[in-house]
Amino acid sequence: MSVIDVPPTKSNLRKIKAELDFAYEGFDLLEQKREILVIEIVKHINAIKDLEKKFKTALEELYRTYNSAAISMGSNILSLKGSSEKKSYSISIQTDKLMGILLPQILITSADIKKTSGFYGTTSEYDEAKIKCSAILGLIALYASETKSVFLLSRELKKVQRKVNALEKIFIPQHKNTKKFISERLEEMERDEIYIKKMIRKNME
Repeated sequence: MSVIDVPPTKSNLRKIKAELDFAYEGFDLLEQKREILVIEIVKHINAIKDLEKKFKTALEELYRTYNSAAISMGSNILSLKGSSEKKSYSISIQTDKLMGILLPQILITSADIKKTSGFYGTTSEYDEAKIKCSAILGLIALYASETKSVFLLSRELKKVQRKVNALEKIFIPQHKNTKKFISERLEEMERDEIYIKKMIRKNME
């Protein structure tokens, strides 16, 4: 039986009881936090699955559009036009706070396409392919945000789980055993004291 090495006194018993009550309260709060983290992780994983489906669909549509542009323009002209395009992008990161955890929200915004060549030789499929490429970048940013959030939440969940295990398997049992030991020892000392008083009274009589 694992107990804390403290003298069996009433003050120590009060201290152990207070620490035990505090541990139970902390355990309940950690359990609630663990449940919330699990729910949030599942939510973000579902969001990742949805993004993967959208990303696959967007890539398939982009490939069809790009293939149509290559057929109508010619692959050589398409390559030359694509390599001459200059488009500026900006990345911004915002954060949402959840129980002290900063979850990133990555945003990619694009500016207007700079004029680098004329419209000669291009088709509507070419313009459509450029628009779809920009949309895919937005999906990639969302995917990165959700993936990073799952990583951060999972890391926090591991920390919470370690604390829960420490309270449940070490701290609380040890304090319960110590509380029981001190209570029994005080009762024993009290019985001994009563017995001694009776013996003294009997001898005096």
